[in-house]
Amino acid sequence: MVAFGCTPNNVKSDPAIAKVLDSAGLKGTFALLENGTELFTIHNLSRYKDSAFAPLNSFFLVPALVGIDKGYITHDSSTWVSMDSTATYTKLVQKIGRTEIMKTIDSLHYGKGIVSAQLDSFWSDNSLNITADEQLGLIKKLYFNELYFQKRSQEIFKKMILKEDNANYKLSYIAAANAAQNNACWIVGYVEENKHPFFFVLHTNANNNDGILNKNIKVLKSILTQQGFLKGVR
Repeated sequence: MVAFGCTPNNVKSDPAIAKVLDSAGLKGTFALLENGTELFTIHNLSRYKDSAFAPLNSFFLVPALVGIDKGYITHDSSTWVSMDSTATYTKLVQKIGRTEIMKTIDSLHYGKGIVSAQLDSFWSDNSLNITADEQLGLIKKLYFNELYFQKRSQEIFKKMILKEDNANYKLSYIAAANAAQNNACWIVGYVEENKHPFFFVLHTNANNNDGILNKNIKVLKSILTQQGFLKGVR
């Protein structure tokens, strides 16, 4: 699943992004897609397009949407559990079952690789891998209700991943980190200002395992601020 073709005409490389990552002890890739112009702002284009990594808990988008479709997760927000709850979503994967999960992965063209038999870890054992480009394409399709799940399910899921909502912007994302995977972290989502969506993906490896997730969230917001977001002026 590719968001858009990256060509020299629609890709801008911003060296300032590298400085933000370096100062936090992170190495990786970041991409921001402006929906209206289809302009990409990218750091490390080759890693963005060509390198696939374990999705970690960002994969839980899949069982969550299946779970909403099937009524395992309801519209009652008081019952929702954050995507970083490995135990909750592992149980959901097992409840859904391998056959249905594999059918959904195939239907979404989610990532690549031969999924291992481990129903409690295949999203983090490197049997299933996904590129940053594929992650961005997936979150964009979710935003526009273009995945093959019920529209209502996609709308509910979008409410589940809404992290900040104020007069200036809305910030939604799925975040996942794993110290055992070379201190890897994914953050996939979008920021909305003046009702215009901008989609982003961040994938990094940290120098150490000290607060990986919080560090990456802080870096994400630093990059977005640097790019002119979170101020209500875009």
